[in-house]
Amino acid sequence: MQYVIVSDTHGDRGILVDIFKKYADTATQIFYNGDSELAANDSVFTDVSTVKGNMDFDFDFANEQTYQDDNVTVFQAHGHLLGVNTSLTSLLLRAEEVGANIATFGHTHQLGVEMINGILAINPGSISQPRGQYSRLGGTYVVVTVENDKYKVQYCNRELAPIANLHFSFNR
Repeated sequence: MQYVIVSDTHGDRGILVDIFKKYADTATQIFYNGDSELAANDSVFTDVSTVKGNMDFDFDFANEQTYQDDNVTVFQAHGHLLGVNTSLTSLLLRAEEVGANIATFGHTHQLGVEMINGILAINPGSISQPRGQYSRLGGTYVVVTVENDKYKVQYCNRELAPIANLHFSFNR
C-alpha cells in the first residue's frame, strides 16, 4: 500500500495537480497537510484527505483528520495547533489517542521522519517553500509504502522524482 503526503504549497496549485495526477491510480490515499491557501472545495482536493493550515482561511477544512484502512491508521494535522515548531509531544499524544500508527504534519516547512514510541512521525516538508538543511532541493513531498513488517519512506522533489539520499525504512 502506498500513501502520498504533501504540505505547504502556499498557492502553488499547479504542483498539486501534477503530484495528485501522478499518484491518482497508484496511491491508496493522498494526504494534504495544509497551507494551500485554496478553497476547501477546490477540485484539486477531490479524493484527497486535507486539513487546515494556519494560512488557510476556509473554515470547511478540518483541523485534523484520522484515516484508517486495513493496513494503517493515520493521524493528520497541519501542526500549528499542536506546537510542532518546538515539540512533537502534542502531535504524538493526539495520534496515540486516536490509535494511529502514523502521524503526519506540516507547518515547519522542514522534512523529517522518525519512529517515536511506535508511531511513525512524518513531515513531508514544503513542496513550494522549503526551509532548513534540505531547502536547496526546492521542495519535497513523501511517499510511504506500507509492508507487513516495515514502512518505506521515500522523499521526492518537485520534478516528481525520488531523492536518492532521502529514503528510510522503519520496522512496524
